[in-house]
Amino acid sequence: MLNFLDVYERALKGPLMTEQDFDLKVFIPTLRKVVKEYGIVYDPENPIPSDDTAADNLFEAAVDFLSQVGIYCQDTNRVIQFSKDEVTKVVQEASGRCFAGEDKEAGVFGMRAPDDGKIPWLHVGSGIVASNEEMMSNLIESYGTIAEANSISISALDNIRGIPISAGSPAEMYAAIRGVKIGREALRRAGRPGLPIMNLISTAAAAVTTIAASAPQFGLRSTDGWLVGAISEMKIDFGAMNKTAYLLNWGANIGAETAPILGGYCGGPDGTAVVSTAYILMGLLIQKGNYQLTFPVHFQHGCSTTRDVLWVVSSSCQAASRNTPMPVIWLGYMAGGPNTKSYFYESAAYLLSAVTSGAPAVQTPHPAKAIKVDGITPMEARFGVEMAGAAAQLSREQASELVNQLLEKYESQIPTASSGSTYQECYDEITGKPGVEYISLFNDVKEELAEMGVPFK
Repeated sequence: MLNFLDVYERALKGPLMTEQDFDLKVFIPTLRKVVKEYGIVYDPENPIPSDDTAADNLFEAAVDFLSQVGIYCQDTNRVIQFSKDEVTKVVQEASGRCFAGEDKEAGVFGMRAPDDGKIPWLHVGSGIVASNEEMMSNLIESYGTIAEANSISISALDNIRGIPISAGSPAEMYAAIRGVKIGREALRRAGRPGLPIMNLISTAAAAVTTIAASAPQFGLRSTDGWLVGAISEMKIDFGAMNKTAYLLNWGANIGAETAPILGGYCGGPDGTAVVSTAYILMGLLIQKGNYQLTFPVHFQHGCSTTRDVLWVVSSSCQAASRNTPMPVIWLGYMAGGPNTKSYFYESAAYLLSAVTSGAPAVQTPHPAKAIKVDGITPMEARFGVEMAGAAAQLSREQASELVNQLLEKYESQIPTASSGSTYQECYDEITGKPGVEYISLFNDVKEELAEMGVPFK
């Protein structure tokens, strides 16, 4: 087994090249060659493919691609290389399980297969920026009261006592620690103090802040989860590797975070599907992840719900779930914001694509491309939980038909989708209760989806 120091040593001794040469002379031409050799073909009429042989072929393409390209280390300008045998071996050694949470909230999330009737691990919430501590606290408490939730993400703060937060600053350090304390206290109020927080640390941009604020006296436990992000495409830096070194020595859960971009260096959906699958392998090799968070997005539209990105999600999710024992949380970014029909249509399409393709876990689809301050509410989490449970009852073929119907409703509106309402416009800031209009919209959309054939309980 390759340990972390083996990987780091390769970052010091691997082939030396500029980042531009890696992108233009290694990554792009190799990806094009692999897509052609393995016959990876995008089918726009079938957003959720159901060909197991094609899924396995995509996995083999990803193994071949990663073994040829490697991972670029930005701090040493060297390529961390792996042989095909080493990639295959790390897959064989992976446990396929992540232990998270404490006491009665302790749980294990592992693998699912395509067309699996088992409900995936339900991860609710987001790291979307909250403008004040009270709203953040209300959000987290509401997430905790969703009985089906297995784990949560907590908001990021954009200021501490009115002082703006910047990466690596003392304000960031204070806010990161404060955010953890708010999260823990809110979960206690919800009666679920052991529920794992798995997007740590949302307020921390700098690695040193993440490490410092992770000290147990501030409220975190090894059974929570820390995100260690890759850099698009197929790159890593010392900040991420420092987090990995720290968390491995603690024995804490590492979430390998990846975001392949369709329309960038990955090219079209065929190439993006290969890279998306290869990232799951990278999570085992480089970040030494206990789980993974991945969110393919469209370069132009900044969301995960275009027809081609949904195909990437479905295809790479199937390739990974059938062949790679890595518990992956699949996250989608919606163009529409809270309190819009578009959000719910997009969210339904994304969850149908991921859940029926064997996603081990899904996260609350993020409204308004996750860039709107205060642009999320507990209502979206509630919908995500109910929609994921409904999707688990369907086959890929059934879900693909539904997704095509949903695309007819929102696809043309993606470039101009409304960013929707803020938390304050949808919820009472004091009671944390939703407004009547949003409840009515939620119920109307559910009724519409049920009439289409979505089997809500």
